[in-house]
Amino acid sequence: MNYQIEDVFSPRSFPQNTYISRKLDDEETVDDRLRRALAMKGNLIFVSGASKSGKTVLCHKAIAAESYIALSGNQISTKADFWNHIAEQLPLSDAVVTTTGGQDTAAKTGQAQFAVNFGVANMGVSINKTNGSAFNQQLAMTNNRTERQIIQYLIDNDKVLVIDDFHYVAREMQMYIARTLKTELFNGLKAVIISLPHRSDEAIICNPDLIGRTTSIEILPWTAAELKAIAVKGFELLGMPIGEAEENLLAQESITSPQLMQENCFQLAFAAMQKKQPISLELVHFAFKQTARNYAHYERLVKAIVQGPVRGIGRRKLYALAQGSVDIYHLLLLAFKADPPVTELSMVTLKERIKGLLLSKELLSSTIISATINKIIKIVEATMPDLDALEYKAQCLYILDPFLLFYLRWK
Repeated sequence: MNYQIEDVFSPRSFPQNTYISRKLDDEETVDDRLRRALAMKGNLIFVSGASKSGKTVLCHKAIAAESYIALSGNQISTKADFWNHIAEQLPLSDAVVTTTGGQDTAAKTGQAQFAVNFGVANMGVSINKTNGSAFNQQLAMTNNRTERQIIQYLIDNDKVLVIDDFHYVAREMQMYIARTLKTELFNGLKAVIISLPHRSDEAIICNPDLIGRTTSIEILPWTAAELKAIAVKGFELLGMPIGEAEENLLAQESITSPQLMQENCFQLAFAAMQKKQPISLELVHFAFKQTARNYAHYERLVKAIVQGPVRGIGRRKLYALAQGSVDIYHLLLLAFKADPPVTELSMVTLKERIKGLLLSKELLSSTIISATINKIIKIVEATMPDLDALEYKAQCLYILDPFLLFYLRWK
């Protein structure tokens, strides 16, 4: 069978031909664990993991497409949002009952029947019209999409409610959703919440009654071997030979993210086909540059960090590097992206990286480094408020967005 590149490497959709089932131990995969959790009645499932780590892809693999009811946290601001986004995915319509009165109504108008989609809202309509003789037509709408009916449909039809990016939901709405799920889980509702690892307990905190009713599935960072398996499987399907050095570089620079690995492999395969060249380290570097171009929206953020706070911009100390001088904000950004690419940087590691960048033997204090990191995080929040990019706690920096780190390294 001849495969097309877009059918093999799928960074934006489900990777049908290069999906990798990750083993939890010698006997069970993470897919198996999710399916087993779904089989347990009254069970709320938490799937947590770093950004772009394959959480949503896992759910689509384990849950049949016809059973999957998807919600995104950034779509839910109100209770109406919650119910309407569910209802839109169900074959439930609002029924319209027509009553008519007056002379020759049926003969002149026929039988009026239609359905209108108004979410879970109630509506009454009355139409009065005169046409030669007395005519009166009244329309009354009955609501077939109440909250109870929506939930009952989900239960009766074995649907699975999957709430992605739950951390984007406001706390008040999280509490409402947690209370709703707690009640309906007992009645047979199946639900999965997808969130970031440092925020995956928010729904439990919002409702302590959920403790003892949950299964937590943590998606660990992908290993280099797991990421390489994507390349090995995909390039074999395409009939493109690839060496171990190229596989290792792809895995390293994809920074524990299967989605980033899919995109890098896609760009590499496309470049090899377009240039009619065998896969080489040079071509891998070219592919990385192509991938980075797709994330140019980060440039605004990078410039804001390099500039730093406007206040005091002219009084900052400059540090001499091999290629010019930079202030503390630019220096830390260079330390973040230095080799090797990692998403957790302790204070010790940060100091070692900074020492390797400076021409002098000057040592920066932990206090200065910590204060600057906290200011950088505020810049990120102000520039791209919806981006979970950085977190700093216990003198350890966590780079939550692997795509940002990749962009810093390859832009």
